[in-house]
Amino acid sequence: VVTECGAEAIAFLKIYGVLPAAALFIALYSKMATILDKKPLFYATCIPFFAFFFLFDTVIYPNRSSIQPSLSTVQSLFGIQESSLSSSSKDSGASVIFSKLFANWTSALFYIIAEVYSSVSVGILFWQYANDVVPVSQAKRFYPLFAQM
Repeated sequence: VVTECGAEAIAFLKIYGVLPAAALFIALYSKMATILDKKPLFYATCIPFFAFFFLFDTVIYPNRSSIQPSLSTVQSLFGIQESSLSSSSKDSGASVIFSKLFANWTSALFYIIAEVYSSVSVGILFWQYANDVVPVSQAKRFYPLFAQM
């Protein structure tokens, strides 16, 4: 993302991509947790991520040049002038960043999914497993060690 869209795109993706995706995931996970048992919940949480990463590796990334619009096409859709890429232009800002992200949507999507998965795999799935393995009487002993990892 940084090489294609610039470092400023990371903050934009974190706020407008990762945050809503994480909120949506938590809402779906909460609903699934009331319906599914622990083992199916684990698989229902992991498999969509694995499927996306497989699909990205085999289909999306190799064909990115044919499924992504060019930057000039996106900029013309948003009404951004070519000269607006300079720092002295009025159009430099969110519209320029968004146009770069839209032109490189495959990398932006991968970044968002990877960020959500890293939070899910550590934050939810690990502690779900820890709660299943460690009895309540031993929690004071083991949880501080887990938190240091």
